[in-house]
Amino acid sequence: MRLQWNFVGLLGARGAKLTLGLAMMFVYARIFGASATYDAWIWALGIVNAAGMLLFGPITETIRASYASIDSREGRAAAEQYIATIAVIMIGGAILVAGAAALTLPLLAAGLAPQQSGQEPAATFFLYALAPSLALSQVVAVLTAHLNCHSRIYAPEIAGTVGGCIGLGFIVAFPQLPATWLLPGSYYIALFMPLLVGASFWPQLVRVLWHLEGSAFRRHAREALGFSMPLLLPYALGQAGGVVERQYALLAGTGALSILSYAFFARNTVQAVFTAALSALAVPALARAWDAEDTGPFRATLAHWAHQCLMLVTIGMVTLFGLSDTIPPLLFGDNITAGQQSLLSELLRFYAVAIVTVVLYLMGGSALLAARRGKTYAALGTLASLIALALLLILFPVIGIIAIPIGLAISHALAAGLMFRAIDPADGWQILRDAGLRILVIVAAGSALRGADTVLSAEFGLLERLVAGSGLAMLLGGLWWLAEHWLGRDTMRSTPTNQVF
Repeated sequence: MRLQWNFVGLLGARGAKLTLGLAMMFVYARIFGASATYDAWIWALGIVNAAGMLLFGPITETIRASYASIDSREGRAAAEQYIATIAVIMIGGAILVAGAAALTLPLLAAGLAPQQSGQEPAATFFLYALAPSLALSQVVAVLTAHLNCHSRIYAPEIAGTVGGCIGLGFIVAFPQLPATWLLPGSYYIALFMPLLVGASFWPQLVRVLWHLEGSAFRRHAREALGFSMPLLLPYALGQAGGVVERQYALLAGTGALSILSYAFFARNTVQAVFTAALSALAVPALARAWDAEDTGPFRATLAHWAHQCLMLVTIGMVTLFGLSDTIPPLLFGDNITAGQQSLLSELLRFYAVAIVTVVLYLMGGSALLAARRGKTYAALGTLASLIALALLLILFPVIGIIAIPIGLAISHALAAGLMFRAIDPADGWQILRDAGLRILVIVAAGSALRGADTVLSAEFGLLERLVAGSGLAMLLGGLWWLAEHWLGRDTMRSTPTNQVF
């Protein structure tokens, strides 16, 4: 019960962050719009984030599962030494990388920066400005993992939300400043806030390091790197795919990458919500339940989390799909062309479907990590990245930017099915059928919402349509919540105890 309430509480904290994100997207759309400068910001931020994820993403993803496993095997003292070792590796490595990046990234800008008018100078400046964030973001990642491992789940989320509010206030208070000042300034303000909340980490780290022997450091370092290295290839392919997606978006003309970034926001925000919940709560619970001799408790725990995640993502994506025609004019006002508005609406609908498969992928990956099957996770993550990249290359010349969410949905659905199948052969097809049902609900209920919005648009203004659409979305979400609980009880009655779906 406590675990379930922690999950709900964490999602509530993330919900507050989602609300902030929506406010940020509104302000960004109104102030920066779909412009060459904002294209350059998205491009440069993507390059820097890709570098950070490639170098440190695998080890960040495995911290909590490894900590829980070591804690159960060797005790809390050994687990504390492990996380101290991780801190030294990540923070020390990030400082070195940030220093090198300050020299190398701008040198690469001449070959990588977009050539469209007005983008290259701003992109080069943004690369210089963002280089130090490579180190700071890894410090924040370590602090968040440390706090999560000590059951301090809400503090990092609250700090991130407060930092985002202050950063947004900076933009709102000084909209007359150049975008080249506003965007990095807001970004760094939000990045610094979690460091204040995690200040207690530093004395603990010093105490643990004081008693950390060289042999223990080397052992934990080998374990951490050995556990995370199989994820390097899928992370590399995933980040490469993101870079390719942004480069392709630039080919569609000035402003296209900006429009894609607003659609990306929906995917990345929802993904961040579930990543935080799974990393902080589901992975430790799965790791404690794992027993190679008796997988029943593990699979039961996995079934619980999969059902909860599918229920929540379905409710959210019905709203996103149904309000996809209302969101663009609400965000941009008159600061968007009819073509850009249509493109953003279409992208939002496709992402509403794709996000279901992304959540399943995250759930399956968390289960494999908890079962210490990192190599399987790495192989399937690599497969997903390769399929997504191949579909982008094949479909983009035919259907344009829509190829990005379509490739995402297909690749992650296949990988998620194989991940669940790796836990038990009967689970893979069942989870895909369950996901297919939720996707049908999203499309059907979302289409009904769009139809209602079309009728309302003839008589009412934008705000009235939004209020009415949101109310109808809440009603449909409540009905599906009841249906999900009925389906869950029916599954529990009709499924043997050694089955989870």
